[in-house]
Amino acid sequence: MRRLVFDAGPFILLFTREKGSNIAREAVLRHERGELQIFMHPNNLSEAYGVISKIREEAPKLLERDIDPVMVIRSAYENIKVVQDEITTINLGRLKHKYRDKPWGILSSAALAIRLSYRDKVPVIILDEERHFEDIDEVSTVKISDLKV
Repeated sequence: MRRLVFDAGPFILLFTREKGSNIAREAVLRHERGELQIFMHPNNLSEAYGVISKIREEAPKLLERDIDPVMVIRSAYENIKVVQDEITTINLGRLKHKYRDKPWGILSSAALAIRLSYRDKVPVIILDEERHFEDIDEVSTVKISDLKV
């Protein structure tokens, strides 16, 4: 079964009207139907909470509807595979040591993708404008606009 790791950005799109939001929602629908698997790291959910809270305060018209950030996190735990385990933590530490200037959220997605990869790399789904992954050799990425669901 196809597996994907959502970075915080594509997850946040689920609740907005921004470019790529329909693709992100379709991916989650396919996940719910058992056609693919979507994973996230809890650090990315914390980041999403902060961003959605900020959008609610500063630009609420960007949201598809008014939504409580607490409910966003609860729905993620109910509907998406949220993973944090020993191997992912070790991967995250190794990545932070190697890529010291990278944000924790970026490295959390990468660490989880490494954890889930066996023969093939599990890609991290990112926003089209995301640049922090460009030099992380350990993972592959797919821009949300290039995601075929």
